[in-house]
Amino acid sequence: MNSTEETKTPHISVNAQYTKDLSFENPGAPASLVNTGNPPHIDLALDLNIQRMPEDEYFEVEIIISAKATSADKTLFIVDLKYAGIFHLVNVPEEQIQMLLAVHCPAIIFPFARKILADVTQDGGFQPLMIDPIDFGALYSKKLNEKNIS
Repeated sequence: MNSTEETKTPHISVNAQYTKDLSFENPGAPASLVNTGNPPHIDLALDLNIQRMPEDEYFEVEIIISAKATSADKTLFIVDLKYAGIFHLVNVPEEQIQMLLAVHCPAIIFPFARKILADVTQDGGFQPLMIDPIDFGALYSKKLNEKNIS
């Protein structure tokens, strides 16, 4: 393979990843930390925000996760996290960029966001919040289908 072929090979690199915003509320402490014996109900929401940066071929992919734990109609904790990565896409065909940014890039940074949520909830006095792995491909397909229907 010559150097011309190597420079045309598609490539994704992670230039940075970082916590953009993190909030944890423990509104009922210390009473909420007493073991009630019942597992809490967790409401979980996940979203993505993708932005092209001023530098060509660079994109910020942000995972936005919100979780609220309740037990017996009392809020135990609320946690909100925005975790992002800066991705450099080189020689990626235009028709593949959106799929890569919505599926592969969040899959790369999700384990780090998951660990932050587990740590912060544990540091707040609760069992670590362990979010199940996310199938970003299925979410992407669902959003495409919703756009085609509407």
